[in-house]
Amino acid sequence: MIRDARVLQPEFVPRDVVHRNHEVTTLSAALDPVTDDREGETTFLYGPSGVGKTCIANVVTERLKATVPDLTVQYVNCWEDYTRFKTLYRLLEGLDQTFDIHRQSTPRDELVERLREHTDAYVVILDEVDQLDDKRVLYELHRTSGVTMVLIANRVEELFDPLDDRLASRLRTAVQIHSRATPWMNSSPSWPTASCGDCVTGRSRMGNSNG
Repeated sequence: MIRDARVLQPEFVPRDVVHRNHEVTTLSAALDPVTDDREGETTFLYGPSGVGKTCIANVVTERLKATVPDLTVQYVNCWEDYTRFKTLYRLLEGLDQTFDIHRQSTPRDELVERLREHTDAYVVILDEVDQLDDKRVLYELHRTSGVTMVLIANRVEELFDPLDDRLASRLRTAVQIHSRATPWMNSSPSWPTASCGDCVTGRSRMGNSNG
């Protein structure tokens, strides 16, 4: 019998990520200053599709919010929100600051200034960040007080190659976390019994009342 169907949904954020201790620990350390209302370190989480990068970022930030209840965290899927306007709008949406913003008439620079008026700690997850069609927004966010960026992409060069030297030099100082594919992921589309069991059993137990 299903006890809690929510945990069986793709968007469910688990309490932990199995077999990703290094990534979770490194990202947690990079974001730790936020617990003292300071900016964390910009972090670049990269690796092949399907290794759990987004899940890692969500799990770590959920833990952070449990420690800092009034912390704001905003997730942006840059595959969908790939323009400068869409990205900035989504970030302001996380702060409830979009009520009078209009796509056609509101200057883009005004969105940046409004974001900079928010000086409290703000963690932003930019997933598929290499899909941004205007990388200038990364420079703007890098210079915005209080904003801590978690950048997610498949490969380092997909993000850095298109950047101008000024922005690339700043982002290369980010904490880089490589979430690697394990040998079984490279050789087979199917998870091995042990790893599959670890990842699925926990969620199954949470969602079902009888194993």
